[in-house]
Amino acid sequence: MAQWPSFVQVNVFAFDNYFYGDTDGDGVMERLPPNTVAPNYLNMSVPPQPHLAWALRINDETGHWELEPRGHSVVGAVMFVLLLAIPLLTAILAVLSFRWVFYGIRYNKWGVKPKEDSSHYFPIIGKDASLSTAQLQEKFRGWMKGPSQPSIIGWPEDEHKRRKVLIATLEYEIIDWKLKVKIGGLGVMSSLMGKAMSDVDLIWVVPKVKDLEYPPGDPAEPIEVIIFGESYLIEVETHTVDNITYVILESPVFRAQTKADPYPARMDDLSSAIFYSTWNQAIAATIRRYPVIDIYHINDYHGALAPIYLLPKVIPVCLSLHNAEFQGLWPLRTKEEMKEVCSAFNIPKDRCTKYVQFGNTFNLLHAAASFISVHQKSIGVAGVSDKYGKRSWARYPALWTLKHVDSLPNPDPSDIAALDEKSIDLAGIQVDQIAEAARPGLKQQAQEWAQLKQNPDADLFV
Repeated sequence: MAQWPSFVQVNVFAFDNYFYGDTDGDGVMERLPPNTVAPNYLNMSVPPQPHLAWALRINDETGHWELEPRGHSVVGAVMFVLLLAIPLLTAILAVLSFRWVFYGIRYNKWGVKPKEDSSHYFPIIGKDASLSTAQLQEKFRGWMKGPSQPSIIGWPEDEHKRRKVLIATLEYEIIDWKLKVKIGGLGVMSSLMGKAMSDVDLIWVVPKVKDLEYPPGDPAEPIEVIIFGESYLIEVETHTVDNITYVILESPVFRAQTKADPYPARMDDLSSAIFYSTWNQAIAATIRRYPVIDIYHINDYHGALAPIYLLPKVIPVCLSLHNAEFQGLWPLRTKEEMKEVCSAFNIPKDRCTKYVQFGNTFNLLHAAASFISVHQKSIGVAGVSDKYGKRSWARYPALWTLKHVDSLPNPDPSDIAALDEKSIDLAGIQVDQIAEAARPGLKQQAQEWAQLKQNPDADLFV
């Protein structure tokens, strides 16, 4: 590379005892030694417009040389702009394409109501063209099934068998003992299961906390758990009321918690690992003691590791997502951390890698999702509202091993009134003009009470 004007010399490769140049400018090169004082070089001036460079042509028989202009300034400018812009544009296009294909997160501002009878398939021509998608699907299933079969109800596939379901929660209510441990959202739903699911035999695993007095139950054989290679015994009592069999666990690990706070304070230290290891191993041991259990109902991440302890035996499970934000995480950044966490949870490294490890973390919620994905083809996971299942699956990558997350809305325990058989006439609703007229004054009072800026156009959120 050089700037114009430029001067060059020519020599035969590997021979530096003489050089070729044009001392007199007649277009024929002279051969002179390198120590000559004559200006022995080839003169290259600025190429004429619109050219950018020279092509040097030499006749090795006659020594004649000439310059041929090459390149075009417009083409060079266009190429410069393209080479500058194309990498940036293709990078942006690649990012946008990746986001469009793989990102499942959508900003839902107003909510979406699915369109009824919508389909992406072409309509069937003929007498069935007027049928809805649901009717066509039902008709197709009828063709595939052949003769009608007796109805079956859920799990197990025997309507005459009374199902046995196991749940294990840190929040709970023992109804006849009048004991409650932090009845929050999860506790309310588990308590409601105990009261409403009278059609099943419920086995409910719960731990004792330190600030409650428990009446004596029926003693049972202790449960052995292994933590860091050492064996520990957990005292067990059972208590039966109606269709519920409580399996009550007694251990200093659980007794360290209170009824107001049954969960460990942190989620990434060894003390919490010991707590959840003890809890999950105890659940797995309880399932072994009751081989008649038809399904294990997992609530969030707390007891999600129990099915992994039972492998290679596979027990049917279902997973309810109340709050997938909390997943039970411990770091697995190094081999030492992997060995330490696996030893705390008493789980082999290969099972940890296959089911539990998500990235560089030991993830309890991912363990349940992986188990259901591998052994149940992603069937059996639901969020507790119409939209929470889809939002959880779109937001949390730990659940992406599942093909989908269904929705199973929680019931409202306070909604015990009879169903109004007369539907509300939405078209005939009258607006209360008096109440609407009072809204600006009420908004101002609320802003004054909350010490907010007085703005009649502001939206007030409570």
